[in-house]
Amino acid sequence: SPDRPVTIRMIGDGPTLPAGVSSSLAVVLTELLQNAVEHGYPAGTKGGRVTIELQTTPTGLIVRVHDDGVGLPEDFDLATSDGLGLTIARTLAAGDLGGELSLRPASGVPGTIAEIRAQFAQS
Repeated sequence: SPDRPVTIRMIGDGPTLPAGVSSSLAVVLTELLQNAVEHGYPAGTKGGRVTIELQTTPTGLIVRVHDDGVGLPEDFDLATSDGLGLTIARTLAAGDLGGELSLRPASGVPGTIAEIRAQFAQS
């Protein structure tokens, strides 16, 4: 929304991935970005910044999406969250990406960090 502008920046480079893995990662990342913008900057806020950080590991990839928004509700629990988007993201992270998805409050700064730890053989 023009009333709540959000700047998105990317840090790092990821590995070359097979098409199926790339597609699943794109769906998960899109969901996390949509959630960051929608829930991190609700009506009445002034917008902010979302940073995507890619880190290649010897066995996979770590992707962090950090927003500087309002943060997670105190009673939020990813394991019991029944939102369709997060359910799909958790399922793809575990199944297609061989890893896990986590959400946590940012430490020492405002916002939320969503993290995907994907495990797969690199090309």
